[in-house]
Amino acid sequence: MIDELDGSSSTLRLLASQALKSWTVAGLLNLLLEDDVIVRTSAARELQLRGGEEAFNRLTQHLCDVRDEVREIAAFTLGQLGTPEFPFRTRSLLLLLPLANDQAACVRACAAAAIGHLCYDSMSSDAEDVLLRLAKDLDKDVRACAAYALSNGRDSPRIREALATLASDPEEEVRKYADLGSDILGA
Repeated sequence: MIDELDGSSSTLRLLASQALKSWTVAGLLNLLLEDDVIVRTSAARELQLRGGEEAFNRLTQHLCDVRDEVREIAAFTLGQLGTPEFPFRTRSLLLLLPLANDQAACVRACAAAAIGHLCYDSMSSDAEDVLLRLAKDLDKDVRACAAYALSNGRDSPRIREALATLASDPEEEVRKYADLGSDILGA
């Protein structure tokens, strides 16, 4: 998953994010293809703040890349592109929902998280259905991301049941996010 780096990377992330503020959108988009995860995620976070049609169009192309890490970072970036207004919310959701079927667990996990970010104030039944399916994924990271993302859904019996099931998951990380999701949903 994108944010699974130890604490020693925080200084490097801070330095990278400061340096990238002066980069062009085209330059940032090229950095999404770098091998280093810190470079990719730092560029993605800067792009999320800037938004823009150029970024959206290029990210759309990256969703079809053969490399898992490129599809992953594209999903991650689309999930918050144009923060805080999210001008690409509707179009991004249409692109992210099919990623729930991606062969790579890291892409499915990022898709779940991105759907949750984009649906923070209202969730379509299509998005809810996808997240409920991802809550049963074989991969723990996918289930954890789905658990948290479901907290943005309606307080419905289906979502409560899914979160209750995830709260007894064998993986501690999944249980933690299911509990958090239940708390957020109930707030």
